[in-house]
Amino acid sequence: MFLAQISDTHFRSQNEKLYGFIDINAGNADVVSQLNALRERPDAVVVSGDIVNCGRPEEYRVARQILGALDYPLFVIPGNHDDKAHFLEYLHPLCPHLGSDPQNIRYAIDDFATRLLFIDSSLAGESKGWLTNDTLHWLEAQLSASKDKPTAVFMHHPPLPLGNAQMDRIACENGHLLLKLVERFPSLTRIFCGHNHSLTMTQYRQATIATIPATVHQVPYCHEDTRPYYDMSPPSCLMHRQIGDQWVSYLHSLSHYAGPWLYDENISCPVDER
Repeated sequence: MFLAQISDTHFRSQNEKLYGFIDINAGNADVVSQLNALRERPDAVVVSGDIVNCGRPEEYRVARQILGALDYPLFVIPGNHDDKAHFLEYLHPLCPHLGSDPQNIRYAIDDFATRLLFIDSSLAGESKGWLTNDTLHWLEAQLSASKDKPTAVFMHHPPLPLGNAQMDRIACENGHLLLKLVERFPSLTRIFCGHNHSLTMTQYRQATIATIPATVHQVPYCHEDTRPYYDMSPPSCLMHRQIGDQWVSYLHSLSHYAGPWLYDENISCPVDER
């Protein structure tokens, strides 16, 4: 198994810029081109929420066009900026696993050595997250049915505070109920989220929990300053690779930089000529 996870694409309508100056659609198109050009090709691409910025149909039309250019299967979940009905209407053709009920978006992928569970943590009209009783019961049933298979959950909001003064206030408010499932099911070993626009990692029992950077604009991690900053620090995504029994995740830069070059021992420690 080899997955690329991107997040928080925040697509805008055609010819519209984010916050009036960020050409986010062009940035996301560049990300798609970079992923398509990877020498080592993922089995699928995950987009962990906030596909568009304002939940409008015209934004989803742009998102469908650009994300539809990916040369990989696509697994998507909504975030707090998404409108569930429009999300499902426009993105279901790219991800048929989404089903047909915008109020119950959740699905399982059993094609790999690790089981992948995708859930909706968004709450209509709110920035914070919330897991419905139906979602929690579904998760419990899925984990009960495959107790011996390592399982990873993908959701938008982190299920616990991460010490981020700006973002903790809008994390998943009842995420502690998911953590109870972590306690009950040792097979649940990974929870990967978006939302925070930064790579932030922690551990709860056996589960690694992480939020990942956004495709274009980021949110700096501040422990005390609650003001709503964002910046244009370099974008990146997370790669997840199954190596034997191990799940390995690593950061993959989406910024443009020189290289790569093949190592040449002849120029590593050159001998001074005298």
